[in-house]
Amino acid sequence: MISHIKNIPTSTIIIFIVVLTILSIAILTPILSMVIFGAILAYYVRYVSRKIKPRLKYDTLAVLLGMIILAIPLILLLYFTFSQFISIAGSLFGSLQQAATANNFDTTQLSQSIQNLGFSPNVTQSIVDAIKTWIAQSISYIASYTVSLISSIPALAAQILILIFSVFYFARDGDKVVQYVKDVVPDKDKHFYQQVMDSADDVLKSIIVGNIIPAVILGILSGVVYYVLGYPYVILLAIISGIAMFIPIIGPWIVYGAIGLFSILTGNTLQGVLVIILGWIIETATDFYIRPRISVQYSEIHPLIFLLGFIYGAVTMGVPGLFIGPLILGITYAAFKVYRKEKLRMEAEENSP
Repeated sequence: MISHIKNIPTSTIIIFIVVLTILSIAILTPILSMVIFGAILAYYVRYVSRKIKPRLKYDTLAVLLGMIILAIPLILLLYFTFSQFISIAGSLFGSLQQAATANNFDTTQLSQSIQNLGFSPNVTQSIVDAIKTWIAQSISYIASYTVSLISSIPALAAQILILIFSVFYFARDGDKVVQYVKDVVPDKDKHFYQQVMDSADDVLKSIIVGNIIPAVILGILSGVVYYVLGYPYVILLAIISGIAMFIPIIGPWIVYGAIGLFSILTGNTLQGVLVIILGWIIETATDFYIRPRISVQYSEIHPLIFLLGFIYGAVTMGVPGLFIGPLILGITYAAFKVYRKEKLRMEAEENSP
């Protein structure tokens, strides 16, 4: 039967494979980002598993331990963050509920703070009413979002399960995938793809450095600001600020804006304004200078490529896009660069006497 394949025109085989590939991608589209994200995380799991593999007999066990080792810091961090957050969320939510009720919310202090900014009594009252309305709407939005989040738990659990299995199988069988690609690629193109893969390796190193280290730096700098300005729960706020850097579009502004506005509403106008301004400086410096600067230390990819990949990858694909975006743009950039290099080399060889 296999011998009959040789009689099929090559163009027919290619069309058949392309059609199957398109259908497969269409089926996997809802989970494709998680599968790719799992393949990227598997790169780091393989690095850890290779370090511990000489002490273990089975590859599967080494991969599982590698996944656990990388997951433990994240689990402990999330556990500390959410346990602390839940402990203070009740009192904070109660304060916001009280603030949303016109009969219970004493606006005297808030009105005085706004008037101190130079607004007339009529404008001040309009601003106070607008703030009270916004708080009430915010509470309603948070409640509806919480219900929506709870209803999406099954889908989220399925995504996480897909991510875990993707990480495991890519980490364990990654060598087979690479070997399969090498077998399919024509011999004349192997040098090109090898250079692209080497560049992809550098991009993957720079991605983890360009995500984790900037988040740590932002968390530390934010913690210093919170401490200097006299905020409580400095460590918790610093951790949340660092984690919030992975949130698409909003980022740490969800922290700076919330506590800044809360300070202004409670009469600490200077404290609230300063945390918003200093937070903007920290976030801008981290996103537009520190992150690209650190990333390119491990790769020759232009900083703008990483910056666009980080920002718009997160916008289009969420948290996985923080890794997928820079990887795709970085490999694309590397492919063009290698192609240009090979073309110039061939032209130089042709023109040489």
